[in-house]
Amino acid sequence: MKKILLLTDFSEASLKAIHFAQHLFDAIPAEFYLMHVYPVEPSDLYIFPIEDVERSVKRKIRQFLADSTSQSVPDYHSYHTLTAPGDPVRTVVATLEKTPYDYVVVGATGSGCLPVLGSVATGLIRKAKTHVLVVPQNVNGKPIREVVLAMDYTTLNQVNCLQALEELVHAKKSRLTGLSIVDNRTPMWIGQEFEEYRQRFAHVFDSVETGSYLILDEEVTRGIDTYLTTHPVDLLVTVPHRKTLLDAVWDRSLTRRLAYKPRVPLLALYDPELSDKDNLSVPETYSEQENWSE
Repeated sequence: MKKILLLTDFSEASLKAIHFAQHLFDAIPAEFYLMHVYPVEPSDLYIFPIEDVERSVKRKIRQFLADSTSQSVPDYHSYHTLTAPGDPVRTVVATLEKTPYDYVVVGATGSGCLPVLGSVATGLIRKAKTHVLVVPQNVNGKPIREVVLAMDYTTLNQVNCLQALEELVHAKKSRLTGLSIVDNRTPMWIGQEFEEYRQRFAHVFDSVETGSYLILDEEVTRGIDTYLTTHPVDLLVTVPHRKTLLDAVWDRSLTRRLAYKPRVPLLALYDPELSDKDNLSVPETYSEQENWSE
């Protein structure tokens, strides 16, 4: 049974994210927890007592849940609601420390201040110790047929979180493509290495239909954009490493840039071993803006 945290600010973007998650996990037994984090300013408490604010928020989330589950719900899915005051990213991280969830789902509109400092989705990818699914506002309800894993082809055997991806792809009966972006200045013998990668990729994901694709480009983001422009992609998957403060300030995290204004739904897989190796330490002055759908 999967536990999935669905974040909402009652916007259209978060509703679309919830519907996409319902579709993605429609064949997997799951407990969905619909969560709203609301900021409470000291000045507000002079006008509205905290008890009135809480009652209002709980009434809204119950109605939002009813709207989110207006279609028939499988017997193996259940729904719950959560509310809490505070900063979205810090509150979700604290929630995950108390109760483990397999996935956190957030809608994305790309309306924050900066790709590295003004986005709830990028903040969650940087700090949340679980898989994070970021769903763009323009997502439609088409079937999830093409899933693409974008990662360094030389590190495939070093990643331990890929079982969750195989489970999803298998449940959706989708095709999984391993996308590698290689510097075009790489020596020509890259072809032999990539063929070995193609075979390893098929072996690692032996229960699903797979393919491999190589793009030569010295800029990884541009290479991924090229693929998204020329191929149908229903879900893009990455395995981010945790970065230092310097990486965050200078916007060197590929996954966080992809999550800020995603062209397609993005799943950032959390790998504890990779995260433990990369020391992340970001002072509170670099906290995210309180704009829940970004």
